[in-house]
Amino acid sequence: MSSGMSMPVQRPGGRALLVGNSSARERPAAVLRQLGLDCSESDDPYQALVELCRKPTSFRTLVLSLQSLYREELAMIATVKRRFPHIEVWLAQTDGRPAAMAEAMRMGADGLLSDEGLHRTAAASQMEEISMTRSGAGSFSNTDSIDAALEQAANGEPVLTADELRALLQEQPSMPPAGNGED
Repeated sequence: MSSGMSMPVQRPGGRALLVGNSSARERPAAVLRQLGLDCSESDDPYQALVELCRKPTSFRTLVLSLQSLYREELAMIATVKRRFPHIEVWLAQTDGRPAAMAEAMRMGADGLLSDEGLHRTAAASQMEEISMTRSGAGSFSNTDSIDAALEQAANGEPVLTADELRALLQEQPSMPPAGNGED
């Protein structure tokens, strides 16, 4: 990774939630442990979001394996950044996924996790500055239904099941096709 594109990040210990299928989690989990982070793992991004809702102060770091997520599931980044501002979102296994990586950065991801550690990207730093100047309403994506569900959870209402959350994420407004194909 070019030094002009990222800045290495040194983090004290804490708790990380790593999201991806089992084979995609193996190497990132080892790197996180080398960095002194206690690592919990999840196959399912929806279940991971439920875990964050149940224990919002338990985690400082969320790592998403782009090899294991659908592009539509990246909407969770904006929700996490808005609802849990103390949690940093990092991307792992970005090779061959440039469109998904760009979308994740636009949603507010803080940077990349590589074999060498955490790297905050210049784009993430710029997006952080932009998001701090905006009110936050609609600044990254249409996640009003997810926000409403998380608001209920914060008010002591039952947390949504992973299936309910998945259904909410699929309630996107219909939009014309944006390109020729997917990642």
